[in-house]
Amino acid sequence: MRNRQQLLAKLRKFTHGYRDRAAIISGGPGLGKSWTLEQIGQQLNGQPHRLIRSSKHETSWPLSGLLSFLCAVPLKLSPKVTELFPNAVDAQVDCYQIAMALHQELVEKVEPEMVFLIDDLDLMDAASQRIIGFLASRMQGNRVSFITTISTDRVPEPFEAFRRYSLDRMDPTTLKQVAKDHCIVDLQDSVAEVLAQFAHGNPGTIVEHVKSLTDAQLENHWPLAIPYRPRQESSATMSDLHAQFTPAQINALRYIAIGPLISYASALKLPEVTSFDLRELVTAGIVSLHEDMLSLPDLLMRSRLFWSADCPNRIQLHKHVAEISETPALKLFHESHLDDSMAPSGELIIAAIELLKRGRIHAAIEFVEWALVRLEEENPVPELLAYILQLLRSGQLGIAQRYTQYTLTLEMTSSEKLKLMTLELELMALKGTFIPTSRIYSAVDEHQCEHHALCGNLLSMSALALCLNGQLEDAGADLRRAKELFTKADSDGTPRFLQARMVHDSYTQNFDPILSESQVISRAKPGEVHEITYLTVASALSELGQHEQARATLARLLSGAHGVPLYKSLGLLYDAQLAIKAHDVPRGLKAVERWNSSANAGLMRPLPRIINAWYWLMKNRADKAMPILDSLRPYAHDEIPSIYASRVTELAGLHALMSGRFDEAATHFQHTQLTYRKIVNTQYVETCVNLIEALASANHPEQAANEFRATQSLMASVKSRQAKLLLRRAQAIALPGEVALSRFQSLLETWQPGDSLLELARIHHCYGVRLDFMGRQSQAVKQFIAAKTIYRNIGALGWADSVVKLLSKVDDAPTSEPELELLTHEENQLVSMVRQGLTNKGIADELFISVSAVEARLTRLFRKTGTRNRQQLSAHFALRIA
Repeated sequence: MRNRQQLLAKLRKFTHGYRDRAAIISGGPGLGKSWTLEQIGQQLNGQPHRLIRSSKHETSWPLSGLLSFLCAVPLKLSPKVTELFPNAVDAQVDCYQIAMALHQELVEKVEPEMVFLIDDLDLMDAASQRIIGFLASRMQGNRVSFITTISTDRVPEPFEAFRRYSLDRMDPTTLKQVAKDHCIVDLQDSVAEVLAQFAHGNPGTIVEHVKSLTDAQLENHWPLAIPYRPRQESSATMSDLHAQFTPAQINALRYIAIGPLISYASALKLPEVTSFDLRELVTAGIVSLHEDMLSLPDLLMRSRLFWSADCPNRIQLHKHVAEISETPALKLFHESHLDDSMAPSGELIIAAIELLKRGRIHAAIEFVEWALVRLEEENPVPELLAYILQLLRSGQLGIAQRYTQYTLTLEMTSSEKLKLMTLELELMALKGTFIPTSRIYSAVDEHQCEHHALCGNLLSMSALALCLNGQLEDAGADLRRAKELFTKADSDGTPRFLQARMVHDSYTQNFDPILSESQVISRAKPGEVHEITYLTVASALSELGQHEQARATLARLLSGAHGVPLYKSLGLLYDAQLAIKAHDVPRGLKAVERWNSSANAGLMRPLPRIINAWYWLMKNRADKAMPILDSLRPYAHDEIPSIYASRVTELAGLHALMSGRFDEAATHFQHTQLTYRKIVNTQYVETCVNLIEALASANHPEQAANEFRATQSLMASVKSRQAKLLLRRAQAIALPGEVALSRFQSLLETWQPGDSLLELARIHHCYGVRLDFMGRQSQAVKQFIAAKTIYRNIGALGWADSVVKLLSKVDDAPTSEPELELLTHEENQLVSMVRQGLTNKGIADELFISVSAVEARLTRLFRKTGTRNRQQLSAHFALRIA
């Protein structure tokens, strides 16, 4: 939708321009070309316009398209124009004379600022296209606009020089919204998810599908019919196909359309079908070939092909495909459509699970929907539970939601009810929404005597939810109770139990079990450790401040040894989150971009928006970051766990701090402190430091000092080196006078290359603010420039811009880039030698010093310039000098 809204904005400006007032919108059937023209017409706000719709039947006789255009104007033509029109179908058409005569009349009679909107220009006859192309070109000078649509990639020759815009396929999230907008009843999210899967990015298909379903189907009370019955007649589609393909190819299409998939080998057994016919269909884009399986990607075309045959013919097609099919799952599917079929629906669902494992999501859904249609006396709850679990592992959360809701309507045993409840809670956890602990307690109290392990896993989910909400004591109680149940079941616990325990340990600063588990998984072979354990240990190690170990643990998950789509996606998300937590801005920016380029809609919904808000703040694009935070704020205290709510308010505070709105920033950071409750970790320490900085910058030094004294002991309890650096910076900010300056200087001297470059820049930044407050502008400028250099080097442009604003207020600030001037003579000499490619030993020989002395000087230079190695140092100064 964003692509279309941007296009509409461009075209609105386009219709008011003075040049280039002709444009073409291209896109395949169903991508919304007609809708785009209608929207343009609605948004012209009284500007005169005419909408002309072309028909495929207009190419059968000359100038039929032009006459449709003239009828829409409307315009009474003079005799000298009408006498130029041909009076027979086979008569010659003098396009130039007609175009010149029409141009003269249109210039005199058409209103100024007129906009002609021509739908499906490529369906017009060639003569009409040439004449309208001539008029569109000539009448731009008269402030008349022409906007047309075409369905193919080939632009009609008269329009080749005009500006062209392509309509992209829509993403699943946007398609779901389109489905809801075109649905009269309240469309269930899970149904919309299925429809979006089958639409393949095509809004026209999803609109057709929505309108073909009954209210019961739209509200998730009845299985879906796939392929759906089209509202329009199939004769037009069949006529088009007969015009393009041979009878053998049409026959192949009918067989391919009868099921979701057919193997290439089976298709070669179809009557009169050759490999050449199949290759032609694949080359034309009508048929998709993937891993030796053929399918029709256009659901609208498949629906019309499927329903163009009557019921007896469809049964015969199913029977023939079942006979030649070599794939057991597809053979079972087609046999289940025969009148005398005894195939159990449970077996169809098991076959769907195998299809899911191979990435055949659409085929799996069609198998299961057909199995549910066939249900009579069967009650395939175990199969449905296994299918839902596989959907979760495939990352199909919205579709899994549909089948969890549907399974609730079936009769179940107590163990099946607990398993379904576990899947529902997994779904909530993966979506990042609240988990209802009261419902868990009720189920555990009822079934704990007979189902120890299942109830223990439910309590583990409850403990995890309580940890994320800051209720650590309640979480600890649930963990102890869960452990008792697992002991009774003679089990060590589930991956969720381990996750909840480790999250609780990391929030309560109990790091020994985390380090022990880290050593265990580092020695484990691929497949011996559950994917959730990798994610949990990586996150816990990050809390401990061991960011490199955390990154290595995640790398094992992302390396390909664990190919489950869900955990691959979660690995990308965790990678971005942990890089941000480690203050590794360059890696964080790249990780967010990798996440955004992957298809992960609906997964951990608050977290992707939070990391994107951070991304845009670093990029100095508050215009993009703040709408994201504003959209999350209403849910921060009601619908998402407090650990996510704290990040929302903290990022809002960071934006206010960057923008110099210090009182507002202090308010946000105070709210963030409250949302942490009893969680005391590195993130909490950073929030306290930001609050102290905001208070000091707002000229409230006493409040800043009081805040430091109030939180010092809690901050000191966090053992990571990153937390220690943050604590020392808070102390430097809170202290008065010369003592503060000495603390800042000490911080700079003790910073190590393995520490965060962002923290180094923040030290320079805060040091400069204190020097400026004390009236030492020249020294402040040096600190500000050092901070700005590091900020820009690592990509923290939002922070760099805040320093630029500070520099603009300092009287002694230089107007040019003085970074080289900030270096001493020896440092400049060292930079020059590094850029020449000299080794440490070579530099030592040149300067008559030891190699260790060279290493020490390089370390200080890296710290001063915000670089990490010789390559970065050389590249940085090469760029500056250039």
